[in-house]
Amino acid sequence: MVAYMNKYPRKNGTATKKPGFFKRLIKGIIPWKGDGASVIVRKVIFIIALIVFIATAAPLVFDVYLMYRDEWRSKGISDIYIPNGQTNEGRSKEILPAFKELLEINPETVGYIRIEGTKIDYPVVKGKDNDYYLDHDFYGEESKSGTIMMDYRCEMNSERNSSNMVLYGHNMGVGTFFAGLGEYWRTLYDSYDTPSISFYKEHPVIIFDTLYEQAKWKVFAVGLYNTEERYGEVFNYTGKHDFASREDFNDYIINIMDRSDIFTDVDIEYGDEILTLSTCIWPWRSDMDNVRLAVFARKIRSGESEYVDVEKAEKNTYVKRWKWVYDYISDGYDWAQSNWDRRKLLSYTEEDAEKDGYTFKED
Repeated sequence: MVAYMNKYPRKNGTATKKPGFFKRLIKGIIPWKGDGASVIVRKVIFIIALIVFIATAAPLVFDVYLMYRDEWRSKGISDIYIPNGQTNEGRSKEILPAFKELLEINPETVGYIRIEGTKIDYPVVKGKDNDYYLDHDFYGEESKSGTIMMDYRCEMNSERNSSNMVLYGHNMGVGTFFAGLGEYWRTLYDSYDTPSISFYKEHPVIIFDTLYEQAKWKVFAVGLYNTEERYGEVFNYTGKHDFASREDFNDYIINIMDRSDIFTDVDIEYGDEILTLSTCIWPWRSDMDNVRLAVFARKIRSGESEYVDVEKAEKNTYVKRWKWVYDYISDGYDWAQSNWDRRKLLSYTEEDAEKDGYTFKED
């Protein structure tokens, strides 16, 4: 009782009331009458630091809010698209009924992509360029997350699709849109000795429906690509949408597989339709925006099972990269030869191999 009375002295014979929590908090932060010089300096420094923190954190918090808002709006769209579940049944001459309501919202709708068990579950649009939908959502409103879009140079109609349909999507920090694709690459390096390759093993097949066809696609390659010449080679993996010949197709696939971090049991041949999914990724440095992740899949052929023997998948230990990676990541270790088993390229003949100086691998 004596200690209490000493701390809060009596006034007119009555002990003064203990200051409220908020008053004590304010007095602990803001310079107050009776504070010494060192206390005032400390409080001023704290206030400045707090202002700097709020000024820095507020935009980040707002960005996170916008990303979640974009995802919420997109999930409302996913409830609209209800396919009949019959995939790889052939192309229709008429637009599939499942797209009717989506087209009413956005006439530039060209498809729908989904990877079961992930957040990738979005409509696909195609604009007049590859810029508009980088920062506009499916409703045409400005959006930090943009929209999954097909390369405007690709062809998709009731008669045919481009042989290589390229889709772009942002890698959002909250794991939305094409962020999930990064798991294909990450789980190839989650263990030095024996990587799990778990994401590929759980998701070897992608669902991508166009306006005229429901289809599934088998993933056959996952690779990183440089987009700026100052860092080294730029391989234009998104620039090839159709192939002039069997040789042209084979050359493109071999280039993709030399740069693939994974080899799968999926074969491929001239005439197959290819699906390319592209997004940003930061595998080595967060301040470098020049790297892209690409996932390649081929459409399941008519009458073919969607089964994939994922246990045969393995990490490519000799991936073709670009100069910056060789200099700063690989300690100067460069790439010299193809490591992919070209027997998986069914349209690659012995004559092709002889011309290229390639020897088919033996079991």
